[in-house]
Amino acid sequence: MKEEQDSFKYMYANPAALSVLDLTEIKGLQIGEVLPPELCRLLMGHYRMVQSTRKSVEFTERFQTVNGGFIGETKLNPIVSKDGRCLYVLAIVRDVTERERKKQELLDTQREMEIERKRLSSLVNNNANPVFEFDQHQRFTSLNKMVAEATGFSEEELLGSSILSLVADHCLDEARLNVEKALKGQALDFEVSIYTKNRQIEVLHLNTIPIIIEENVIGVYAIAKAITKQKEMGRLLLESEQRYKSLFENHPHGIMTFDKAGNLSSINRRIESITGHNLTELGGQQYLSIILDEEAEKVRSHFYKTILERQPVQYELTFRHKKGHLIDLQVINIPIIADSQLVGIHGILTDITAINQAQQALIAAKTELEVFWENSTDPIFYIDTKGDILKVNPAFEKTFGFTEEEMVTGKGTIIPPHMRHDQINIVERLLTGETVNSHDTIRLTKTGKVLNIISSYSPVKNTDKEIIGATIIYKDVTELKIAEKELLKSQEKYKIITESTFDIVTMINLNGTIEYVSPAYETISGYSASDCIGKPLMMNIHPEDEAALTESVASLLEGGKPATLQARFKHKEGHYIWMEVSPTPVLENGELKQVFTISRDITERRKLQEKIERMAFYDHLTGIPNRRTFDDQLAKAVERSKSTGKKVAVLMLDGHKFKQINDQYGHDAGDAVITEMALRLQSCVHPTATAARLGGDEMGVVLPAIESLESAEDMAKKILNSFDKPLRFNGSDIKIGASIGIALCPDHSTDEKQLIKSADLALYEAKKLGRDTYQVFVAERL
Repeated sequence: MKEEQDSFKYMYANPAALSVLDLTEIKGLQIGEVLPPELCRLLMGHYRMVQSTRKSVEFTERFQTVNGGFIGETKLNPIVSKDGRCLYVLAIVRDVTERERKKQELLDTQREMEIERKRLSSLVNNNANPVFEFDQHQRFTSLNKMVAEATGFSEEELLGSSILSLVADHCLDEARLNVEKALKGQALDFEVSIYTKNRQIEVLHLNTIPIIIEENVIGVYAIAKAITKQKEMGRLLLESEQRYKSLFENHPHGIMTFDKAGNLSSINRRIESITGHNLTELGGQQYLSIILDEEAEKVRSHFYKTILERQPVQYELTFRHKKGHLIDLQVINIPIIADSQLVGIHGILTDITAINQAQQALIAAKTELEVFWENSTDPIFYIDTKGDILKVNPAFEKTFGFTEEEMVTGKGTIIPPHMRHDQINIVERLLTGETVNSHDTIRLTKTGKVLNIISSYSPVKNTDKEIIGATIIYKDVTELKIAEKELLKSQEKYKIITESTFDIVTMINLNGTIEYVSPAYETISGYSASDCIGKPLMMNIHPEDEAALTESVASLLEGGKPATLQARFKHKEGHYIWMEVSPTPVLENGELKQVFTISRDITERRKLQEKIERMAFYDHLTGIPNRRTFDDQLAKAVERSKSTGKKVAVLMLDGHKFKQINDQYGHDAGDAVITEMALRLQSCVHPTATAARLGGDEMGVVLPAIESLESAEDMAKKILNSFDKPLRFNGSDIKIGASIGIALCPDHSTDEKQLIKSADLALYEAKKLGRDTYQVFVAERL
């Protein structure tokens, strides 16, 4: 290079230089004509330094050629004249592009290896799970801090020790086998139990990664995850699933499981016993083809109501059993919620066919009883254990002239003063459980008229078999007594009376053979007079009653007093009828000649006595327990709680807008609402609890032997939910609503009356909040 006009000119270039520059000739060209401006300025600086200092300069230059990047190690040497001037600059450039490239690659590789080393170190040291390395001798060679946390041993205690030294005895052989496989290069997943420093068992899940260098396994990385809690949760989950399966399969009610689309996926055994169908016949949506057409829309609407409201929905359904007969089902749809999402529905089925039939029978019996009570020609009344009258029928009022109010309040009396001791004796006999039949007595009317009465007393027992009163039926036999006297005076008169009476009149000789029967005999027993005259008196008597009747007649023949008794006579059609038999001796000049009996059909009276016993404890409108039973059961529950330590809950319930319902729809609708409320209330409570009508639309529930307030609140919610569905009456939907007040024993009181009062106060608070809610008694608030 030679300086020329503030630049340098090429004087010579060898072929290698021309090849790098991709030129054929550069001699005579300015440096700026060959090289880029930036490189040109750099090189000219070096050239001037060599020219001015006349010393060599070495440097590395880089520039782009048409063949790519070029790196050269350049040495500039001055060519000096004899007089010391620098005439030329000789540039010797050695191509080190490839060397520099390899050097850079080596640096890049070293940098990447360092990054990978740091990554691996970070992965190990900052891993949330225990990570460790062991060598071919099965000894720890490195570990992160999580290993120490998991085992309780320090890094110093573990390094160099055998990894198998921590393994629990019961899985040592399996662990040793897995470690040997890992050291042979296998990547494994397995579980192992280890002892921590405090000798606790910890279960780990290990992932092993072999460390292979030049095809040799020099060690193994192991990543551990503590799964002790997970294993326990798994065990608990399995146990929970087994519990659920057991509950599902052995539940006394039928259980069906549906998805959100209404597809039936599972049923328990009880479903098949209730409906007769199995899952193959009901699965998917096949059950829809079995449901009665008139019930299909009800099933769909309640299903989608459950989905929309995410609340249990209860309704009743008529279903055709596989055998063809209809059954009544109570269905409760319960939403299945998982992670706040509705994933399906459980359908709980209860066969209530028998319950419905029983309720219908109860209603029929109640109606029949009311008709009998109201229309019976015989006085009937009910007394308590003190002998005080609590209730009388219309025939009683008509016979004696006293109203029910007069008898209940004690303003009226029908017992003559000289016979009160006799009445006290009868009450004492009743309290021992004795039934007093056909007792002859005298009673007085309001006007003072004396009546001859044949009375029957039947003790009434509560659900605990305790006597709490008695039912009495009177038969006015005044006229019969007069007739009886007249018969003794005149056989002809006797014949006229006997043939016209509705009772059976029989004449028996001293041998016990029937000599005469009145026409009523055929009417009542089905046998004609010719069938029995000349036959023994005992010909059609029930075997269990023969002894009593024989003894009564024998006693009379031996001079004993007449005694009325009840016995069963076999009707000609084969069934037995109850008869009340009153034997009387026929004397002539003081000598016994015959026995005269009056027998009356008391079959219906016996049935009535049983029905009246029920009236004392059950509400006549709804058929559920009344106030007397409610008070009785509450007193017993409170008394039992003192020994058991368990709680008793009292729920007082009052319907909404009952007067408005009566005014708008009529009293029949009001009675229907009360009856429906009672039936729904009764269906909610457990058999050990008592649901009662206390008066009007006021009802109460006694929950005995409960553990906590939550049980009472759950019951209140269940009752309120049961009232959601309106009552369909005469084409109108009548909304049923209620408020509930709750009080607990002993939390609020151990006195029954105070408990009821507290529940009433809570009920008042619930009413203030609006319909369909409940409140628990709070002394500070109320």
